[in-house]
Amino acid sequence: MNKILTAAVISLVFSAPALADKPDVTGKEMKEAKVSAEAKTGTEKQALIAAEKRQMAEDKAMKAKEKRNSAEEPTEEGKEKMPKGLEAQSAKKAEQERKEMDKGSEQGQAARAENSKKWWQFWK
Repeated sequence: MNKILTAAVISLVFSAPALADKPDVTGKEMKEAKVSAEAKTGTEKQALIAAEKRQMAEDKAMKAKEKRNSAEEPTEEGKEKMPKGLEAQSAKKAEQERKEMDKGSEQGQAARAENSKKWWQFWK
């Protein structure tokens, strides 16, 4: 009998909160009731300020992108100068004399001549 009585008491202790009356107001409504009108307007102001800042950042990014695009597009004159500049640069490098070519042993000179090709110019 003692075992049955203990089991009944334990089950009542654990089931009593489940049988209790639930409040009329749920947790979400209680939280909303606690928030004052001033806090709501403050939150709205913060949301407006955040939206303005986002808009300003987007405008700034668009201006920077337009500036980059206009700087990247070469003019007709710039397009003509570019190939001429590349041709002049390659001619200069071809004419440039190599200071170390006549220095060192014959074996070293041969190794330098063999390795003088750039690694990415494997077709030459």
